[in-house]
Amino acid sequence: MTTRRAAARTPIAPAVLAAAMVGALIALQSMANGDLAVAGTGAIIAGWVSYVGTLATILVVVVARRRASATVRVLRERAKPWWYAIGLCGIPIVLTSAYGVPIVGVAVASVGSVAGQTVAGLLLDSRGIGVPERLPLTGRRLAAALTAIAGLALAMVAGSGSTGAGAGGAVIIGVLFFVSGALLAVQNAGNGAVAQQSGDPVIAGFASATGGTVVITAIVAVAAAGGFLGPVSFPAAPADWYRYLGGPLGAAIVITAAWAVRRLGTFALTLTVVGGQLLTAVVADAVRGLGVGWTTVASVVAIIAATALGVLPARPATVPDDAGGTSG
Repeated sequence: MTTRRAAARTPIAPAVLAAAMVGALIALQSMANGDLAVAGTGAIIAGWVSYVGTLATILVVVVARRRASATVRVLRERAKPWWYAIGLCGIPIVLTSAYGVPIVGVAVASVGSVAGQTVAGLLLDSRGIGVPERLPLTGRRLAAALTAIAGLALAMVAGSGSTGAGAGGAVIIGVLFFVSGALLAVQNAGNGAVAQQSGDPVIAGFASATGGTVVITAIVAVAAAGGFLGPVSFPAAPADWYRYLGGPLGAAIVITAAWAVRRLGTFALTLTVVGGQLLTAVVADAVRGLGVGWTTVASVVAIIAATALGVLPARPATVPDDAGGTSG
């Protein structure tokens, strides 16, 4: 009873705004990484640059907060291997964005990843992962998952009609974004758990970025040894500066999401992230002259409906006060 009332008194407006900002940053990061890949680095190197930039940015934050010693102490005394391993779940979305965004656009890519996040969020909650208590997969939650998949299908139709990917290419890219989004939901839940155990979302972000950077560096090494990278060139013109923002944006995403998920829960976090992500994605495509067709708009509506179906049943029922109005 005391825990529920304390949670009810906790202001959630800042967390809602923070989660919406995370959604917007995810869309912008996808655009930056995709543009960097097209400019000459390729998808794998663009993803590596993003991860290294994320880790470097978080290190700057740690030093600026004068928390270096405390951070090292917590990691040495309390960190578990999965604190670092959770960072691997963010690699697919980074690589897929760098490869797929230039082909299908930010809006279509975002819808695909959001569909994956929605379905994964339902499954995570049904297992009690990231929430105070297990939330069964009810008929309404299943309807949310099916609606999300329908939205993904509409997005793939839009992608195949407005780009040179073709129907087959759009399906493959859509599936990649779906799976990447699902893994991103796992990463958010894991980082939230690390933030709770460590008491600091920055530590959660640092551990996640460290694990992800180590693995993606190994991927780059293997790709280079196998001759899969091809020619790599880094854009150096002053106008290309924004292409390197994937790292700083990634740092803001992982730290903010780790903070917000503890206050909103998995479903509410997903809903607000979706809103910020899709709105930013559609606007970004419109500004970049890629166009936003009716199928993309319909898919956005479907995804929003899916997240609403998933979130609304998760609201706790009103709990009457104890006799005398005291908490126990």
